[in-house]
Amino acid sequence: MLNRKFSPLLIFIVLAVFVTAAGCSRKTPEERAQGIVNSISERLDLNDAQKAKLNAIKEEFLQRAPAMRKSREETGDQLLALMRSPRIDPDQLKALVDRNKAQADDFIGFLGDKFTEFHDMLTPEQREKAAKEMERWREHAREHH
Repeated sequence: MLNRKFSPLLIFIVLAVFVTAAGCSRKTPEERAQGIVNSISERLDLNDAQKAKLNAIKEEFLQRAPAMRKSREETGDQLLALMRSPRIDPDQLKALVDRNKAQADDFIGFLGDKFTEFHDMLTPEQREKAAKEMERWREHAREHH
């Protein structure tokens, strides 16, 4: 009798653990990027040509990612070295800041180009849908900050 009461409970616990564990897997940057592309394609009802252009934009972002990751690591290493040094060399710090500003400016220019490219491939109706999604995300961010 006691086994009959615990069997459904045990099955439920095992299923809960497996469902939770299945949801905890980390996605690769490529999988996350593809998920974003799929979501945009679905929400804006993109045609095949538009999907191809959006995938090309995604690939350009993914190609830049390793260099950006490497640069972030190098900057972190340099900041740690500066922190551990007995004295901070102002010239070294300025060079680090200047390099990071240049990289940021380059990436902002890249983002602007891709934003323009994305805008230009959309129909007026799709642009309005995209604008509404942007408003929705902005409100979501405001609520959480």
